[in-house]
Amino acid sequence: MKAILLHAPVALVDMDNNGKIVDINLMGGKLLNPLAGENLKPGTSLYPCLSALDPEIVTRIRDFTESSGLIMLNQQYSYLAAGVEGGQKHFQLTVYKIFDDCLIVSAEDKTEKMQEEQALKQAQQDKAVAQGKYEIASEVIHDIGNAVVGFNSYLTRINRMLEQYSQGNLQKVSLFLKQQNGPISAAIGAPKAAALIDMMEAISKSLGDSHDELRRSVNEQLHLTAHIQDILNIQRQYISGHESQERKPVNLKDIISDCRSMVFANMEKKGVNLSLSIPPERIVIKGDRTKLMQVLLNILKNSIEAIDTDTNVKTISIEVSGFEDSVQLVVSDSGKGFDEQTAKHLFDRGYTTKSSGTGLGLYNCKAIIESHGGTISMASNGAGMGSKTTISFNK
Repeated sequence: MKAILLHAPVALVDMDNNGKIVDINLMGGKLLNPLAGENLKPGTSLYPCLSALDPEIVTRIRDFTESSGLIMLNQQYSYLAAGVEGGQKHFQLTVYKIFDDCLIVSAEDKTEKMQEEQALKQAQQDKAVAQGKYEIASEVIHDIGNAVVGFNSYLTRINRMLEQYSQGNLQKVSLFLKQQNGPISAAIGAPKAAALIDMMEAISKSLGDSHDELRRSVNEQLHLTAHIQDILNIQRQYISGHESQERKPVNLKDIISDCRSMVFANMEKKGVNLSLSIPPERIVIKGDRTKLMQVLLNILKNSIEAIDTDTNVKTISIEVSGFEDSVQLVVSDSGKGFDEQTAKHLFDRGYTTKSSGTGLGLYNCKAIIESHGGTISMASNGAGMGSKTTISFNK
């Protein structure tokens, strides 16, 4: 029994009421010697060691008047120790009075456990800080995206106004003045009539040049905003791994309605007819509303751009069908379509069939849908045969 106590994994010290050590095991010396500043052994006093740790310990022992009983249980104490990671040694102290003039002091080393707990706490704090940074970044990207969408809508409005401008009216006036050169010359004189005709031709040409330049500038800005959106999409994809994976219920019908409103002007301008086939009841899935809108807007935008202005049939259809455990959304268009070779690369990063494209739109759409546990695919019967995009979600 004495050998077991000698090699016990906790410090054990047998002392009398005056703190004189009767016996001390190996762990007791290892744990308490650095605090005592000497080698504790039978005959030496433990009180200076305990007082150096906390004077209250000795006071509680001396004030305990019962013949036996527990004086303290698993009290946490720490002291500075050289060569220890963090610079501190941590342990739990228990003092029990066995009988008069016989007290047992036990101390258990908790340094490693405390370090693990502190490391875990620090890791949790670091994770919380990182999560906060990503949430802030997400909000900033979202705000920039909203600003870009607003700016893009103004550019689209300017484009529509430019389309309503007709240089032909001024040219007709200039031609009329030329045809009426004789009567005008007779009325105001030949020099003035010639000057009037020259001035009208100059105004017509100047306004036409300004109109073309403004149109080019607006188109360049539209391309820039599209590029900014693509960059934002990349950043959204980057931070998506750090965002909360909790998904909120969203009504797919509301997403379709909002996206329809946002592309209505472009469809009307191009003469594209949109048809909907959606069940009357709510279609609820768990997801990120903003990102799902981003996907549908990108698909509708591609469909609109794929339809030639000169073609007779200009249609886009959205069809939603619900099953017991899944929802399927299909967007079909009468656009240019694509061949089998193109179909293999549509979702590849950097692949594009547009002269001004970045090849990131469909790549990001696929990443977003897959992050929602869904699938996305595109199919076409060939060039000139339109295309069909199918998205499936699990409820």
